[in-house]
Amino acid sequence: MKHTPDKKTIKDLIDLKKNRILTPNFEYQRGPVWNKNQQKKLIDSVLRGYPLPMFYLHYKKTITAGLTNEQLEIIDGQQRINALAAFAESGLKLFDPVKDDKVARFPSDIKKFPCPWGHKTFDELDNTLKEKFLNTELFVIEITTDCNEEARDLFIRLQSGVALSPQEKRDAWPGGYTEFVLKCGGKESHDSGHSGYDGHDFFRHLVKRDQKDRGGVRTLCAQIGMLFFERATQDNWLDIGTQNIDDYYYQNLGFDNNSSQVKRFKDVLNKVYTLLRDGKRKPLLAHEVIHLILLADSLMDEYTPSWEERFAVGFDVFRVMAASEKKNRKETGETGEFWHKYIALTRTSSANAEVISSRHNFFTKKMFEILKPQLKDTKRLYGQIEKEIIYYRNKKTCAVCKDEIKWDKLEIHHIDEHQNGGQTTLENGVPVHASCHPKGQKAVEFAEKWKAEK
Repeated sequence: MKHTPDKKTIKDLIDLKKNRILTPNFEYQRGPVWNKNQQKKLIDSVLRGYPLPMFYLHYKKTITAGLTNEQLEIIDGQQRINALAAFAESGLKLFDPVKDDKVARFPSDIKKFPCPWGHKTFDELDNTLKEKFLNTELFVIEITTDCNEEARDLFIRLQSGVALSPQEKRDAWPGGYTEFVLKCGGKESHDSGHSGYDGHDFFRHLVKRDQKDRGGVRTLCAQIGMLFFERATQDNWLDIGTQNIDDYYYQNLGFDNNSSQVKRFKDVLNKVYTLLRDGKRKPLLAHEVIHLILLADSLMDEYTPSWEERFAVGFDVFRVMAASEKKNRKETGETGEFWHKYIALTRTSSANAEVISSRHNFFTKKMFEILKPQLKDTKRLYGQIEKEIIYYRNKKTCAVCKDEIKWDKLEIHHIDEHQNGGQTTLENGVPVHASCHPKGQKAVEFAEKWKAEK
């Protein structure tokens, strides 16, 4: 096989394609697979002056009945050539970075640059842009070989590179949230000129990772960040599937890595790492990481440090109880609350906001029973954890008017009033709207009615 580097303009490739000199070999080439959005982004790249990857063409010359036929078969670059030709024939109307923001998803800095080709077809461009497009030079490698199997083998080798994972693609995005995930989740560099990102010790040493991990830990870090920064424990739960993560990256291009929220996130990671780094348990699974981080965040401010001494043991107890129920189900087919309220919810729709919320409610309740955290200020009514448990236990419903309560409108009412000796316990608390909170004689009447109904 011989190969010759060359340059051809976009016009050259389009003309060759029109005259059927440049063709795919359908024995091994796939058909058109790029969607319109991918094609538009490629043309936008050309007009911005971005370099395109190399094109590989197989030069073939045959002589039949004294006539010579020369062909260029596409080995690599078919989708790009199709996109270039489609635009030149005015088959595509390009993106406007601002007007098409939801679909095109241009980085915020890119949207600041002029885009005179936005929302235009090729025919609608001015002559200067038309010439720029058609005269753009592309790098081409022409392959010459008498053995067609060599061309096929080259095609296979060019296509055999491992495609980027969704997280590896996110790692290349600009913006603050990308930086946050890289710095916390960590990413090893294979570039000798770049040291990479070590990541936080919590993710480096405690989290389970595949030996062939290609961004799984960073994906988990991104998901936890989404839940943490959107105040998940205050009933603003998010779906955290692949598309949802992509959307969050894009919506947070201006994410501030020096904010108090980021500092708090790192403080929580530090705390959980300190409590679980004794090496006495197997690595943490993704769902365990999510709930441990959110639970620790709820405990760190309002409760005395007594919970910290029991945190590791409490988590081990939770794991043992869950493992026992899994074993029992396997042996007898019987299931209990650990299966229905937690284990099963790690297997089905585990990235769904409602599923994560239900799972966390169960995890929080069980850990609360084990840890028995003590409020710093015993005169306070209910702490963050108690509020969460009562709120979800009563299905977010006001005990007075029976309507749904939003988290920011929530208050916890003592059934037996605190001023009359009622204890600040889960059993003695019910969720109410601030506007519905019973006072005086209404509180007495409410207590009587509540007890009668129970």
